[in-house]
Amino acid sequence: MRARDLAVQVPPVRVGDPVTMAPIVDVLVTYGSDSHDGAFLWWAFALGADFGGNGTAVAASANVVGIGLAARSGHKITFWHFTKYGILTTVFTTIIAWIYIYLRYIAFA
Repeated sequence: MRARDLAVQVPPVRVGDPVTMAPIVDVLVTYGSDSHDGAFLWWAFALGADFGGNGTAVAASANVVGIGLAARSGHKITFWHFTKYGILTTVFTTIIAWIYIYLRYIAFA
């Protein structure tokens, strides 16, 4: 299958939007080099979309709500204060996710 044919099957997407990135992962699983077992791509996609929301205050709606609730109860959390801890959390959880995917789908497959 040519790249032009793949482009017709995938709808236009916003980069980074988990809901609209699903068709791209589906095409990669279906037409990729490892089409018989693409579960690791789905796991990588799900974990990346989930843990990526921890990075900054505006990366996920739950972060915005949490900061609003904290402010309402008298605890001010600035964008940079949240990001300082959020980036560390994102890096740490992403490394754990990489290790999990490597062990589960590559090392012990």
